[in-house]
Amino acid sequence: MPIAALASALLLLTAAPDLTLRQQDQGTRVPDVTVTGRPTEEAVRNFVRQVAAPPRGRGLARWRQPVCAGTVNLEREAAQQILDRIAGAALDLDLDVGEPGCDPNLVVIFTTDAPTLAQSMVAADRSLFDAGVGGIERGAAPLRDFQTSDRPVRWWQMSIPVNAVTGERAIRMPGEAHSGPLPPHIAKAIECSNWEDCPLAAPIIQSTTGSRLVTAIEDALYKTIIIVDVDQVADASAASLGDYLAFVGLAQIDPLADTNGYDTVLNLFDDPGADGLSEWDRSYLQALYSSRPGNRSASAQAGVISGIMIHDRTSARE
Repeated sequence: MPIAALASALLLLTAAPDLTLRQQDQGTRVPDVTVTGRPTEEAVRNFVRQVAAPPRGRGLARWRQPVCAGTVNLEREAAQQILDRIAGAALDLDLDVGEPGCDPNLVVIFTTDAPTLAQSMVAADRSLFDAGVGGIERGAAPLRDFQTSDRPVRWWQMSIPVNAVTGERAIRMPGEAHSGPLPPHIAKAIECSNWEDCPLAAPIIQSTTGSRLVTAIEDALYKTIIIVDVDQVADASAASLGDYLAFVGLAQIDPLADTNGYDTVLNLFDDPGADGLSEWDRSYLQALYSSRPGNRSASAQAGVISGIMIHDRTSARE
């Protein structure tokens, strides 16, 4: 069942939350804060370590397909403000944004009882959260946290390994009998005259760029589910809440990240000075999406992202 349809069904008979999103107060935005007490390089690397949260054994995923954001259980005017911020952040990263009426792959659901809704959604259709294939989502413990935490916003993402050049899926999903036609030279090598009879476990990725340090496979986001507790976000402006949702929807962010002392929208509900995407946040997103794909480990990819951020922040001071 589509995410939005499932959420709507579970929220049936529930009126849209009375959520009044305050307008952006242009006078309250504080200047970007430089993290004190730590050199820039150390601060950047620590930030990346804290926030980056790919599935175990996989790299940091990015959106390759058009981002189609949608909201559930929120009145039209407030919803449009949220969606505009998400779309704007995606466009800033040169991502494609879905046309009106597209099938949402980034769904934001508003409710007055987030834990109950999260638990009900997982119970109703667990396949939306667990595809039964390792490396697509973060696992059992984070999924329990998604269902039981008391945070104002909770999110769950799924990503999939793809061919870094073509974007074709690089694994076979449960229930699939085969991955597709074999290249003729491979079929000949394994003496398989009929590709439908060949016992393939996964698609074959052909590349001349792979090495011990670089792989022809990268990870692509394909689903993000965000649940917002309206009572806990009522004091946030539409712009700042939209920016928060954009940040956690466009990157794999650890909900348990300790970002105290950083100028980041992730502190929106704890720090009165946090009010929308900061330069620090934008730098992280730009580094994530501009870094070259194909690093064999998440730590190597995080190192590349840190390097880009350090270079950008150093250049900005010169």
